[in-house]
Amino acid sequence: MRIFIFTLSALIGFFLLLCCRSKPVAERPEVVSISRVIDKTSRDSELCRSFTLSKENVATYFLLANEVDASDFDQEAMILPCKYQGTLKKSGHLYQWEIIADGAGYLYDTKVDKRFICREKCLDALPNVRGP
Repeated sequence: MRIFIFTLSALIGFFLLLCCRSKPVAERPEVVSISRVIDKTSRDSELCRSFTLSKENVATYFLLANEVDASDFDQEAMILPCKYQGTLKKSGHLYQWEIIADGAGYLYDTKVDKRFICREKCLDALPNVRGP
């Protein structure tokens, strides 16, 4: 009887460990370069004054923003005349990136073309981003 209780307890403990283990933590990208781009010929360029991002902000964006498909991106993204762009390393691979003031973003290389929208958690962490 003791062996049965011990075995049952061990099995329950094992299954609890499997069920309760944490999700893998997303790797924080390393921002290699960053530059600000403003289309000063646009009437909306005044909206760009408060839009500032640091390398740390960019890394946070790509951890918290929601990856979306092209259809959702086209419906939600409002492309403003100001953005930041540059390169970042993720999992040892170099990507180009862009983040537009409305919270839309891109991550791409010759094989990858991902679109992002900054929503709830992302907007809370990055108050300079306007959001959809």
